[in-house]
Amino acid sequence: MSSRVNNVFKICFFIGLVLYLIWETIQRPRVLVVQSYTNEFSWTEDIDHAIRQVLNKQLYDVRYYYMDTKNHSDAKFKKIAGSLVRKQIDDWSPNVLIAVDDNAQSLVSTCYVDIEKLELTEQQLASFKADFPDFGDCFDNHSEMMVIYAGVGAEPKDYGFTGQDHIGGIIERMDIPALRDTLEMVKAGLDKSSLKIIAPVDNSTTSHYNIKNAFRSLSETLAPLDISLEHKVAVTAEDWQRNIVEANKQGDLLLFTLYHTVRCEANDEAKRLSPRDLIQWTMANSEIPSIGAWGFFVEDGGLLSIGVSPFEQGTVAANMAVDYLERGILPGQQDVKTTQQSIIYMREHRAQKQGFDLPIIYRNFSRATENYISECNAALNECTAGEHKVPDLQRYCQS
Repeated sequence: MSSRVNNVFKICFFIGLVLYLIWETIQRPRVLVVQSYTNEFSWTEDIDHAIRQVLNKQLYDVRYYYMDTKNHSDAKFKKIAGSLVRKQIDDWSPNVLIAVDDNAQSLVSTCYVDIEKLELTEQQLASFKADFPDFGDCFDNHSEMMVIYAGVGAEPKDYGFTGQDHIGGIIERMDIPALRDTLEMVKAGLDKSSLKIIAPVDNSTTSHYNIKNAFRSLSETLAPLDISLEHKVAVTAEDWQRNIVEANKQGDLLLFTLYHTVRCEANDEAKRLSPRDLIQWTMANSEIPSIGAWGFFVEDGGLLSIGVSPFEQGTVAANMAVDYLERGILPGQQDVKTTQQSIIYMREHRAQKQGFDLPIIYRNFSRATENYISECNAALNECTAGEHKVPDLQRYCQS
């Protein structure tokens, strides 16, 4: 008899434990991380790493969604990607949405704006609807969900985030003070009385916001140093090649930001060029030095980048999620964060071709953060950097 009672007790205990674990899992806060790009993109990968370092310390249910809108930048694909994310939000009802980079804001976050708090005129609302067709349509069904943005090149007001207690985050800006100091040293190293910078960019949404915000601020900062900045937008490979050839004659230095949506032809269905091939071609055909403002420029073949820290973007966004879930601090009640950290990326072999030297601390810092790419073997006195075949962009586009 006692054995039967013990068995019943064990069964009840087991069932109770299972039910408790199910209940606990259901009650866990849910966080959905929506990335604009693919997880194969180093920028995205590093942001994910930073988010995981913060959120993995908590008992949260975290899911990741990759929209891949840099590899597929046509309007049809982006519209479908946005609708798929919104459907996942409808099905899962996350407590917090972390949306990374501008496409995630325009395609997803803007749907969760509380229009009533904006007190818009009909004309202003129509303007937002023209830019973001689903603007505010999702708020009523998910009014309890917090939206945290990161990697944003636009101003928050451009997305209607002003006065939204449930929306806040960190904007992404080039590290202008660090770039200013570096460019001043480059100018002296090249022995120039003035320095003209040419900035080739693609035709992406983020590039447009960089031109509107970051480039303007950088130009104003550099003007007293007799350093000027001119951007050149490229839609097609032909545009890009022409801009680089012209820069050889018109400029003293190339500044690279975003170049990932350059296509063979000027239509959404045309083949997209590999970013690495584009930079490899550029390094082989440019006659003036170059630096970048994001780390992937060095990964793709450049010498030096004073890069925006993806780890800061991910860490700040994840900590804001924890602040809300653990302490009830609404994202919109915090000040908008902006870039405070940068990372130096360097490629060893390119330094010999730049025509200027930088303090050794640049190289040491890039080594310390494991962002120093060495293509040379000192023991064998060999370098593989010169062995890279220059991509034939025209043949690629014709194939």
